[in-house]
Amino acid sequence: LTTCIRLRTEALELHPAGHPSRASALENLARALKTRHALSGSSDDLTTCVLLPSEAVVLRPTGHPGRASALEDLAWALGERYKRSSSLDDLTTCIQLRTEALELRPTGHPDRASALEGLAWALDCRYDLSRSLPDLERSIQLYTEGLALYPHDHPDRDNCRRSLDRAHRKQS
Repeated sequence: LTTCIRLRTEALELHPAGHPSRASALENLARALKTRHALSGSSDDLTTCVLLPSEAVVLRPTGHPGRASALEDLAWALGERYKRSSSLDDLTTCIQLRTEALELRPTGHPDRASALEGLAWALDCRYDLSRSLPDLERSIQLYTEGLALYPHDHPDRDNCRRSLDRAHRKQS
């Protein structure tokens, strides 16, 4: 992983501002740092995981085929930062990004299930803060739709099912 991050850092340095592949280099490094953050919990990695996709989103404007991935990378990083800080601003931005990303993952898109689950999680978190029933209801709807799209042997299916179960328990 360390070698991967070093190589992706070097690749980013070879793609300065204005280079047509800079967004891809930013995303690749951010994803490697995401993995290291998941293993180590490094706050420096998380900070960089916010900064790199932020630039990538700017470089992938509306209509760009890679925009949804850039939005989801940034939303993930803000969601992780929210878990640490409970920053409502991070959660609100995460919801906005995930909403836009979901719109770019229409019915039939292979990544729609994970986009549904990501937005459901963010709305579920906001419900925990605000007790806004529409957030919980929408979260349950999105988890349900995502669960239906995951194949039975998909590794994320059980997590989505457990999240849906927890959301249903909040209704009572």
